[in-house]
Amino acid sequence: MKILLIAPPFNLFKDLVNNFFPIGLAYLAANIKQLGHEVKIFEADSFSQIASLDFADEYRRNDLYKAAINDLTQPAWQQIRHLLAQFRPELVGITSMTPHIASALNVATLCKEYNPDLPVVLGGPHPTVSPEQCIAQPAIDYVVRGEGEIAFRELVQAIDAHGQGMSHIQGLSYKHDGQIIHNPDSKFIQDLENLPFPAREDLMNPQNYTSEDMGVILTSRGCPFHCTYCYHPWRGNVHFRSIDNVIEEIKLVKKDYGTIQFAIKDDTFTVNRKHVTEFCEKMIRENLNINWDCTTRVDCIDNELLTLMIRAGCNVVKVGVETGSQKILKEIEKGITFDQIRQAARLFNKHNIFWSAYFMMGLPQETEEDILQTYKFLREINPFYASLGVYEPFRHTKLFDLGVEMGLLYPEVAVEHFYQVRHKDYYFVDPRIRSKAISGERFRELELFMGNAFHRHNIKCYNLVRRGFARRKAYVGDMGLLWKDCKKALRWVSRR
Repeated sequence: MKILLIAPPFNLFKDLVNNFFPIGLAYLAANIKQLGHEVKIFEADSFSQIASLDFADEYRRNDLYKAAINDLTQPAWQQIRHLLAQFRPELVGITSMTPHIASALNVATLCKEYNPDLPVVLGGPHPTVSPEQCIAQPAIDYVVRGEGEIAFRELVQAIDAHGQGMSHIQGLSYKHDGQIIHNPDSKFIQDLENLPFPAREDLMNPQNYTSEDMGVILTSRGCPFHCTYCYHPWRGNVHFRSIDNVIEEIKLVKKDYGTIQFAIKDDTFTVNRKHVTEFCEKMIRENLNINWDCTTRVDCIDNELLTLMIRAGCNVVKVGVETGSQKILKEIEKGITFDQIRQAARLFNKHNIFWSAYFMMGLPQETEEDILQTYKFLREINPFYASLGVYEPFRHTKLFDLGVEMGLLYPEVAVEHFYQVRHKDYYFVDPRIRSKAISGERFRELELFMGNAFHRHNIKCYNLVRRGFARRKAYVGDMGLLWKDCKKALRWVSRR
């Protein structure tokens, strides 16, 4: 069977840079290739080559996305039509987070336009939390909920067997004789060693990916924390790969793609000190001469551990700060303190490692003073890079439920809603009103002020130089990365 896996266009429409390759689809591809099927992965955003790095301006770019999903004559949609006609798939799988859902449904519609009998499968975070809504769409035949490798593999086998065994597939929603059926939830994959390495070789248009893009690695799945703004499908569990298995994949990617800069995409890489220590010690012994970045928490890092990580090649650390308001920090239940954030900032600066801090604004209970405290805290801790996101509500989170209680959010919306409003505004009763304490007009003024302030911070000459210096080893290994980064930086700095 010829199977096409698609990550729908999203950042492409907003002229924002695409970050790395679709590792989830690559895991799916590797798993079903073992059955002997021909699989290709198409990531539409990979065509956004020289786009902006200025995610502080993302909220204002959302109108571009809304216009694109309502215009199926856009070049990106024509490209998907051409792809379907050229590859002639016998099954299509589409992944979707909530912000991408309208784009994903457009892709499904194009699949049915190409061949009404073509089986279309939707998976990812949004169909996991809203399976009833997704499976009800005419262009969607199957929904895979939760981790997809096992369920999707069994679904492919069932389709091959003309529908036999469909009722036994955990985590599957489907249609049968005009009825919608939701099978029981699947269990989490306990032994990640049984999964083959992501099928990077099946990416279409490989020329659009750099060696760094190929260096996305997962050493674990899951998160033990319970922040109120985050959806927690893992129920506090974290499953780890063996270090030998991880190192084997790193060696393979370096050999096949010349990758020097890797990105560890675990939710909290240093949550298990023993796991990280073993990884670093193994990296040092192997002397692989690579760099890697990771995301962690300020309460999961210390001088001894960071020193070891740097020796093992870590050159970038990313942490969630979220807010400068004591009230908001407590209410989002992140479980950290400002003293811990300050201590981590001093630690990163002491080691002169490039570090990024993530912030949010526009939470339902936030006041203007809370937002301005976030700006002041940014200036105090002074990270090399600071990301600002306007709060985006996701169902099945405590903060979403609070927004519903406050009358700011709808508990559910019709699919048409995803085409009519900007994706940052999904579920808002009135997108202009994001907080009970701030008028719509004033919030727009604050959003503009904060976005510009964060942008000015990020384009400071010293911060840009430090970013490049941290990546120097990758540039030596792949000069194309240097050229690409320089072009991005010029576009970034030109927006003042």
